[in-house]
Amino acid sequence: MERFFYDLRDAFKQIYRKIHFEMGEELYRYLGVIGAGGDETSGIDRFAEEVYIQKLAKYGKIISEEAGEIGEGEYTIILDPIDGSSNLLSSFPYYGSSIALKKGEKTVFSAVVNFANGEFFIKSDAFYKRGSIHSFTLQEVTPNPYAKIGIFEKAYANAKVVERLKEKRLKFRSPGAVALSLAYARYVKFVLFVGEARVFDIEAGLHQCQGLHIYQDERIILVCKELDIFKEIKTIVLKD
Repeated sequence: MERFFYDLRDAFKQIYRKIHFEMGEELYRYLGVIGAGGDETSGIDRFAEEVYIQKLAKYGKIISEEAGEIGEGEYTIILDPIDGSSNLLSSFPYYGSSIALKKGEKTVFSAVVNFANGEFFIKSDAFYKRGSIHSFTLQEVTPNPYAKIGIFEKAYANAKVVERLKEKRLKFRSPGAVALSLAYARYVKFVLFVGEARVFDIEAGLHQCQGLHIYQDERIILVCKELDIFKEIKTIVLKD
């Protein structure tokens, strides 16, 4: 697992450097290809995917949002090369990558990185740490008891739920990168997603939410660290 993390961290640094210092026009362009996840692939999507394949393919089969299944092996890596790619291409600073390493049906390691600020989260059965591309120091992930807002991904497509949250004075933001938002679940009041969730979007993020209050069905994911908030929002989203 240690070798996997070091190779993954090298990939983070390479992609971060490209985004912040070498983001040429060709990386902003769409390539005319629809990825395995159903979205059009951009130059930066392809670049990030190629870096991860180079660094991680030796560990097992990769299932990527862009290229689909690559290689084979004992482990399976669920990969979203750029989570929030529309944000990145719009210079909105909320985008990253998510990686889940699975052995059989069990996720044994996950990582979510925020390329806007270089922060990353890594989790296994033995640890859950927060770090930075710019430092070798890892810190424990501890909940923020002072959070004032939640995160509601795809709020634009769920007007009724938005209105109900407003009635309850539950403030939220909708930044547009699901895995990244799930990784920050311990720092905000809640994370809510209502829509069609793909494995690339949620595998790593939900692994990092273990130990929190979680509700999940075919279209809804709700994560809260506080039980009373969890019950209140669950009632709101299941009202219909």
